[in-house]
Parts: sequence; structure tokens; C-alpha cells
Amino acid sequence: MRTIPAQTTTLTTTEAVALGVLAEGERSGYDLLKRVEASVGHIWSPAKSQLYAILPRLVDAGLARRRTVRQETRPDKQLYTLTPAGKRAVRSWLEHTEPRSFDELMLKVFFAKLVPRAALLAQLERAREEQLAALEEYRAIERNISGKPASRYGYLTLRYGLELMPCRVQWIERALKELSR
Repeated sequence: MRTIPAQTTTLTTTEAVALGVLAEGERSGYDLLKRVEASVGHIWSPAKSQLYAILPRLVDAGLARRRTVRQETRPDKQLYTLTPAGKRAVRSWLEHTEPRSFDELMLKVFFAKLVPRAALLAQLERAREEQLAALEEYRAIERNISGKPASRYGYLTLRYGLELMPCRVQWIERALKELSR
């Protein structure tokens, strides 16, 4: 995993998700992990150790603050909050970093309340075009298969793409319509 230097706001997906969850309020590492599992964990889930490991790096980069809460019967608890620089970094990731996958786009939709609606609309429109282009590519591949496919398994994956892309496009179009109101 990459450690973010203090002078940059380029985030990994894990860093962006951690900051997005911290935008909801102060959390311990454990609370952060539970929130991720109960929300975006259905789309994307880092290893527990990965999430815990980035918290000190976010603090070192000035994107989060840590405070220690003393506990009498348990080890001291570390609580993390988002800094103004962390808020700018997650907003920049949401607005300007192109999603590398459809799941990453879904993460951006989940945290979209942190940015102007226009940023999400633009990304959804680009995603719709990408999904339509992928669908056309899959259709061209299918048209070029004459007779029996070279591989049954390859053809099964092609069929998956041919069935998935229209569903994604339909979802994006509904989301665009709803968000444009």
C-alpha cells in the first residue's frame, strides 16, 4: 500500500473511504471499521489491518487528527477526526479522481453528499458512456464469433458482460434522472 506524502492530496481508495467515514464524525479505528462494514463494505472492503494501518499515516499527512481517551479498565482509545485538509483531500478525490472501477464509482455515489451534485452527475455521465462503449465492444466480439465459441468459459464471461452492462446503464440513467430533479 502506498503512503501518502504530506504535500499531496492524491488518495488511495482506502484513504478516501476512511476520510469519507471520518467526515461523518469522530471515530476510533474500531468504530471506523464497523461503519465501513455496515455501509460501503457491501461494495468494497479493505483488510482490517489495512484500515488500521492508514490511520497514523492520515494523521502524519495532516488529513486527520488523533486524540487519546484514557480508559481505566481498558487500553487507551485513539479517536480520529477529519481536519480541514482531510476534508479538502476527500472532496478532491470525489470530484476529480476518475473511478478505476464501477465499485469505486459506487463509493463516490455513497459519499457524494460531501461535494456539489454537479461533480457526481458528470462522473455518472462519463460512466454511462464507458458502460455503453463496453457493451458495444462485447456485442462486436459476439458478432465475430462464428459458430461454436473457442472457449465455453470465455463465452460465459462474455455473456456476463452482455447482461451486466445494460443493467448498469439503466441504473445510471435512473440515478441521473433522480439527481437532476
